[in-house]
Amino acid sequence: MLLTDRVRSSGAILANTSRGMRRARFTIAHELGHFLMEWHEFSGKTGFTCSARNLRETREGRRELKQEAQANQFAIGLLAPFHMIDPLLSGDPDLRDGQRLRDSLDLSLEACVRRMIERRSEPLAAIWSKDGVVRYAIRNRGFPFVTLSARDRLPQTSQAFRAASNHKQGFTEFAEAHPMAWTNTSDLSLFEQTRLTANGHAVTLLWADAADDSDVDEDLLPELGAPSFR
Repeated sequence: MLLTDRVRSSGAILANTSRGMRRARFTIAHELGHFLMEWHEFSGKTGFTCSARNLRETREGRRELKQEAQANQFAIGLLAPFHMIDPLLSGDPDLRDGQRLRDSLDLSLEACVRRMIERRSEPLAAIWSKDGVVRYAIRNRGFPFVTLSARDRLPQTSQAFRAASNHKQGFTEFAEAHPMAWTNTSDLSLFEQTRLTANGHAVTLLWADAADDSDVDEDLLPELGAPSFR
């Protein structure tokens, strides 16, 4: 949380370190964004209290969601500017780049995969899951709509499902996937790669090659972009 007054004359940031210092660093940068963007309205009587969900927020439909998205944009822009991540990206998308960014920038793998997807020009999406059950998904502008929601099971035809079922830890290589297993679009080539940990947490990277531009969602809001100011 951020404790401050209405005019931001001073403030204090409290970060939970029980989930590690990488998470705490992002939390501190997120709350610093709330402090510096003085048009942000308090979520409580004495400042801002932000949940784990807030630290993933990218929607801008309501004021409080927009504020959380802006604080996240500020945090990732501060901790992972493009000039620092570009030298660590491979020629083609690869989840191993996310791990390389994590180790170099001292951020969580989730934050680094999100930043990688936002930076690359290829149509990409990522799905985070636990024990074969979806937690959440993101996509960049070029990727079609992902049909899975939180608490859905991973598609049984997917490489991600097989990796979770077989407890195959580590990285898989990209393999062709059926597009309708993940999206609402059939007219594209789709490839998937998964990283699975010992505790059942996984992230799956989807890479689409659309047949034409009709699948691009022009109204999709950018994920964790560079921080924007008034």
